[in-house]
This record gives sequence, structure tokens and C-alpha cells, in this order.
Amino acid sequence: MADPLQRGVAPEAALGADVTDLLVLSHGWLDDPLRAQDLYTGLTAAMAQVGGAPPGLAVLGILWPSKRFDAAPDAEAAAAAVNDPTGRTAASFVTRVRDRVSASIVGLPDAAEYANPGDHQAAFFGLDPGALLEKFGPLEDGISAVMNLSTYYEMKARSGAVGRGLVPVLAAVRAARPQVRLHLAGHSFGARVMASALANCEPFPVSSAMLIQGAFSQFGFAKQWDGVHDGLFRPGLFGGRLQGPVVVTYSHHDNMVGIAYELASRMAGDEPDTTGMVRDSDVRDEFGAIGRHGALSTPESCWSAMLPADGPGYAFPAGAISNLDSSAYVSSHYRVLGPEVGKAMVAAITAGEAG
Repeated sequence: MADPLQRGVAPEAALGADVTDLLVLSHGWLDDPLRAQDLYTGLTAAMAQVGGAPPGLAVLGILWPSKRFDAAPDAEAAAAAVNDPTGRTAASFVTRVRDRVSASIVGLPDAAEYANPGDHQAAFFGLDPGALLEKFGPLEDGISAVMNLSTYYEMKARSGAVGRGLVPVLAAVRAARPQVRLHLAGHSFGARVMASALANCEPFPVSSAMLIQGAFSQFGFAKQWDGVHDGLFRPGLFGGRLQGPVVVTYSHHDNMVGIAYELASRMAGDEPDTTGMVRDSDVRDEFGAIGRHGALSTPESCWSAMLPADGPGYAFPAGAISNLDSSAYVSSHYRVLGPEVGKAMVAAITAGEAG
């Protein structure tokens, strides 16, 4: 494990004389280092099961302070808010939660809201507390929505900051070992960590990026998703940052990544997509995660189904986003440790020429 805030320090895992490739892994909605380790062990075991990874592959797992989507330290206060018929306790609760989140993301700059379509963060912080709660129906539902959205916005900002903090580490590896191929892979908000790192890195090539059930907008890599604005992470595809493929897994069974967008759609007064099917041409539907629908409105996207562990392999094109419909193998947000995912990871790592 390595702390990405150790700026400019190349981790020892990357410096061995026999290391040819470095795979950097990031967890997402996990607040327990042991569970993060389980994720990393499971993913590397899935790769080993299918075989074919470079013999000189080193693996570096990062730890960052995240928490579960539904983990909030406000249960007692929330219960009091629900049980006060005057609504004053509920309004006070909303104000306290929003103030805490605002304080936690100070110094963690994010892009303008148009670059993060669908989550309506400005509305969350700008609406009158009573009006915000009314968006979600019964008071109990409103309190729960506020807690879940507060966690989402906090983790969104933090994961972006962790990705930016990872960039100097990657640069240090590149400086110390120019021939080592760099590979990024993340699950859930960890996919956002890696998308942020790719978009903010210097013009040294990342050889592959694997985004597993990503918890960020389906328009994260889009070109003019609304007819005007590009997605927040689109710069990662250009400027010498990417040498090989980006591989995205998405599953219609992954309800976890859609929670924030469904809540935000109600906050905005619109109806969310609940079918799991979004047409790439329908950019008006802004409510969706890349882990649910793939990278939409992105000219560099190509589409196929995730392959079984046995049989023919992949040929991921460099510079493109290969969206894999993983619904046949990923039955929920956390069921990502099967050999089919391992096969896709190995194919991404081994794609293209050595950098």
C-alpha cells in the first residue's frame, strides 16, 4: 500500500530491476483497509486465474479515507429530525450536514457543475432546507436522501483529490523507471480516482486504465454532452496522457452507482432513468453513471459484451474507450472479482506496444 499524498516519491514496488509493468489499484466505497485489501487480492487472483499477465507486473494498492454510501454518523440526529412535527429539527439537521460536507471539501476544487452532469450539487447546497426535504416526499425519505447525497458529494470531491494526488507518484515512477508501463485500475469511486489521475497527469503515457463499475457520470469522457460542454475527464484521452486503452465495465444490475443520480433527479424535479437502458443519442438524459450505462456521447467509445473466461480474447484499441456490457457476470456493484473481470484486466494491461 502507498499513500498518494507522498508527493514525488516512487514506491518501492515499482523500482525492482525485474519490474516491467506497474498496476495501481484504487478501492471506492470502502472504509475498511481490510476490505480494500480483499478487493485488491481478489482482483489480482482473478487475473492469475486466467493467466497471461506480464511476468514483470508489480501491483500497488492505494488506501484513501472513504466510507460506505449509506454510512453516516447522524442516525440519532436523523431520528430526532423525523420525530419533530414542527420541521425545525429537520431544517437544523440539513444545515448541519451541509455545513459539515462543505467544510470537508474546502480545498478540494472540482470543476463547474456542467462538467459533472446529473448530480446537481449546487441545488443540494443552495436549496432552502425545507424545500430540499420536500423534494423527496415523506420527511424520513428526505432525511435519508440528504445523508446519502452528502456522502456522495464528499466522496466525489475526495476521490478527485486523491486522483490528483496520485499524479506526482506516477511522475516519480516515470522519472525513476522510464521503461515501466503504468496501468491504472479502480472500482466504484476508485474509478473516479483513476479518471482524475489520467485527466490531470503530465504528458507521460499511461498504458491502460480499467474502470470497474465507475461511480461517476456516464458523460465523464463525453464530447459536448449537452451540445456545448465536454465531460470532466475528457482531457485524459489526449495530450500524450494515454498510450493504450481505457476499459469500462458497466452492468444494468448495478443499482448502487445509480442511487445518487436517482436522488439528484428528484431534487431537480425530473424523472430518473430506471430501466438501465440509455440511448447514446439521448444526451438529454443526464442522470446516469458510467458503471450503469458506459461512456456515452463519447466519439472514442466502442461497445461489446464482456467475454467468458474461456475462449477468444479481447483486442482493445489504443486511445479508445472499450465499454463492456458486464451484466452477465457483474450481478451487483461489489461482485467484480470473477475471472471474466480478470480476463479484461489482463487484456487491457497487455494491449499495445511497450512504452
